[in-house]
Amino acid sequence: MPSFRQVGQGLLGFGRRSLPAVAIAGAVAGAIGGSYYGYQWMTHAERFSIAQLNISGQSQLSEEAIATLLKLPENANIFRADMGTLEARLETSPWIVSAEVSRDLPTGLDIVIREEHAVAAVSLGALYLTNADGELFKRANLAAGEVDGLSVITGLSRESHLANPEKSQERLLTALGALKQFADNAERPRIGELHLDERHGMSLITFEDAIAIHIGTPANGELAERYRAFDSAWQALDAEEHAAARSFRIADRTPSDRVTVAFAGN
Repeated sequence: MPSFRQVGQGLLGFGRRSLPAVAIAGAVAGAIGGSYYGYQWMTHAERFSIAQLNISGQSQLSEEAIATLLKLPENANIFRADMGTLEARLETSPWIVSAEVSRDLPTGLDIVIREEHAVAAVSLGALYLTNADGELFKRANLAAGEVDGLSVITGLSRESHLANPEKSQERLLTALGALKQFADNAERPRIGELHLDERHGMSLITFEDAIAIHIGTPANGELAERYRAFDSAWQALDAEEHAAARSFRIADRTPSDRVTVAFAGN
């Protein structure tokens, strides 16, 4: 996509990739006679007021929200608008990783956005959204439904996260890996929560019926074995037993092929 960034050189100060803009600007300036007067006319003419936003790459933010971030004044002139400034304004949103803005003459802006993608929520006093790299990028807006459909990771303290963010991120990555690996099998129940415990390891809690699946702290390669053990136990139960089940334990110091199932009333 062509970029029309101003670099402070020439009549319009456009970059090397802005040949269409240079051609149009040069023709207009030449037609009215003189670069100075041409520049003055182009940067103040109503016909070059920004009237259209061509946005791609966004799913979380509406066009109205993006327009608000841009802070364009009424009848903003497309030649006077600084693309770098507009990009910086967009990138103040926690949802936007990067933004590229270029001119689409005579009255449009092309906006390409790369958004954050929330893969889980993390409880640290409040709920925060995390991406696949275990980076917390914003506080979750529950009213806006930002946590809907996401698993919640619990068991981390805000104090420990602030004191040692690197270790906290490592634990988050382990949790995210466990959630992803569990979700790879569509026959498994949906997970509403993954709880981290320094002593007892990880526990998955199903979205429906809140069934706890205790998997402990598996070493390399053991997680897949413990999930397969759960699959065998889960598939051996009928629908009534699924509803009555309260916990599955495939934890440390237990053979990985042995599953203890607790039912309601036991």
